[in-house]
Amino acid sequence: MDEKKLNNIASSMDKVFWSFWDNLIYKALESSVDIMPPRLQKLIANYYTDARIRKLYFDRLGVKMGEGSFANLGMKIIVSANHRYSIEIGDNVSIGPNLTLVTEAAAGNGKEINTLPYVKEKLTKEAKIYIEDEVWIGANVVILPGVRVGRCSVIGAGAVVNSNVEPYSVYAGVPARKIRDLEKE
Repeated sequence: MDEKKLNNIASSMDKVFWSFWDNLIYKALESSVDIMPPRLQKLIANYYTDARIRKLYFDRLGVKMGEGSFANLGMKIIVSANHRYSIEIGDNVSIGPNLTLVTEAAAGNGKEINTLPYVKEKLTKEAKIYIEDEVWIGANVVILPGVRVGRCSVIGAGAVVNSNVEPYSVYAGVPARKIRDLEKE
């Protein structure tokens, strides 16, 4: 047998071997989502390479994600303990790497700072986040509590979104500002 045939056989065996392990791990993670401790669920949701598993684990952590929606690696969620489903993501949403969704903003370990009127009234916030259908979110975006991202909108990489995003528009910057409208055909 020549070297090329041996390499092809070895390559095929390698693919079968890794496919077997990938399927085994996938089935184990899929079947044990409800018995995993929340911290492990969060770790898997944020960093496991298979988007189907991440979507399943995000669901258990309070993120409803619609059909055809995809989150790249590193999507982080800061979910309030009081809301079961505090983030809703529509259908066909494309999410770049390292999106951070914050549904609760507070100085959690502060004592005196939390008693200051301005902090209590203006800076502490707990609210749901809604991302409508067909949205495209760039890498390293932060979306803060109470934001609604409108249908068919685009959020540029690195933006910090602290207010609602209009449908069919492009937002970018810190804080995110409207750059332009998107025309419908």
